[in-house]
Amino acid sequence: MSRLSILALAAVAALALHLSLGMPAALAASDTETQNPDLTVSLSIPDQASVGESIAATITIANNSPKLQTFVAKGIWTDPSGEASVQSKNGLLLPGQRISRVIDYVVSDKCVPGTHQITFSVESRGGTSSATAPIQVI
Repeated sequence: MSRLSILALAAVAALALHLSLGMPAALAASDTETQNPDLTVSLSIPDQASVGESIAATITIANNSPKLQTFVAKGIWTDPSGEASVQSKNGLLLPGQRISRVIDYVVSDKCVPGTHQITFSVESRGGTSSATAPIQVI
């Protein structure tokens, strides 16, 4: 049996086990971008959420350069009307370093139903890289 066949069989078995245990398969929206060649950013969020629910956004920043990068990371939640709320944090990455974090957002009871956008933006001296994914608030 080839390596590819074994990997495919393992993936199918894992999915079958997951479904047989009654766990729903999680749907997600994601984006990865490198507008600034020094930094790659990734964002993954659920496809939908209910008002009052806490969602987990998985973010990743990679330093593609041989230099220490200081940066400002911003999480931007934009509602269907275009109104945005922003959270920011400063940080630094060693050359070649990659970090991932899970950030919890609470869907405020003030959120209107519809398609919202979450943007993860990281700015350094060399410019900004940002990734955006939609989330349906129901």
